[in-house]
Amino acid sequence: MTRAARTPSTSNSAGVIAEQLRASIRDGGLLPGTRLVQEKLATELKVSRIPLREALHALAAEGLIEVQPQRGMVVAELSRGEIAELFELRLQMEPHLADEIVRGARERDIDELQELADEMRRRGADAASRASLNYEFHRRVYALSERRLTLRFVDQLLHLVEPYSRRWVRSGHDLERIDAEHQRMVDALRDRDAAALRRVITAHVEGARDHVMAAQSAS
Repeated sequence: MTRAARTPSTSNSAGVIAEQLRASIRDGGLLPGTRLVQEKLATELKVSRIPLREALHALAAEGLIEVQPQRGMVVAELSRGEIAELFELRLQMEPHLADEIVRGARERDIDELQELADEMRRRGADAASRASLNYEFHRRVYALSERRLTLRFVDQLLHLVEPYSRRWVRSGHDLERIDAEHQRMVDALRDRDAAALRRVITAHVEGARDHVMAAQSAS
């Protein structure tokens, strides 16, 4: 039974089901290459087949799921080149949101980000919980820019790369640097320093890229 089945959906809407499946892919409940059998998923999630089918097609459009001959729908497995491309796209998009993020940040937002950064530090190398917290931290940071269309693409990139980042986090390597960079993001926001925020976002994505690519080479 997949981890997706452990928390039945509270809604039959395709949007709610899609988000639950995204979270399962992000936190390791559904690993790359996992075959998705609609009948089994519908039973485990206690949802109807029609909204589940809509949710799966939405994830396929986002690249999280792909259709393979003879196997049907599976959680996407990305090549080394495709993973590198994801990080190139992140570097083109995320640092350039810094000015808007600083303008949009309120003290309450910064305090909430501090709480998330502190909680990640406490969780250590717990890959599943860190995956959820890390996604939430970055999603909230970038949401402060209020760049709706850009955020849609950034969110998709974060979901696509997380299954591969999780392998590196599980190793426990360089987590102090990750936590320090999250703290530097919070500090830059508190100081209203867009240039500092841009630099730390760039360094953070570049560091993640280097470690994830190294983990892929070792696998």
